[in-house]
Amino acid sequence: MLIASVSTAAQRGDLNVSNNDLLSFGHYPAVADFKGIPDEPLLVTHRERNYRTQIREQARTGPNFAGHFTLAKWGCGSPCLAFVIINAKTGTVYDPGFSVACANENGMDASVDYKLTSRLLITTGFSEKAGCGTDFYEWDGKRLHRIHFGP
Repeated sequence: MLIASVSTAAQRGDLNVSNNDLLSFGHYPAVADFKGIPDEPLLVTHRERNYRTQIREQARTGPNFAGHFTLAKWGCGSPCLAFVIINAKTGTVYDPGFSVACANENGMDASVDYKLTSRLLITTGFSEKAGCGTDFYEWDGKRLHRIHFGP
């Protein structure tokens, strides 16, 4: 399976990063089959309750990521983005445990890119390991797994 081989290669550190096709939304498909009204988000943590308005309002718009999930994001300073991922079927809120922020001499700004029909999440911002750049994550339905970083 392509996804497993990309993830395994990335974990071993031998992913050929020059092949951007492997890091495209199409290589991480998700079925966008959600119908109905999204469940109310279950706000458990202090952070989730602090941003309840943003989380609830964006959850109501319905899925926008990985089939039946809603990625809700909000600004947390300049340039900074915070986000959570909400399961539209159950209301479960998943906090990735990090925000995306970056500013450098090139004016790089924080961003989070995603699609309804893909499990790939791309963040442009600060990486704890390598500074400002772009991280590629695969969503498994409960967690994000970093598959690649490019400065």
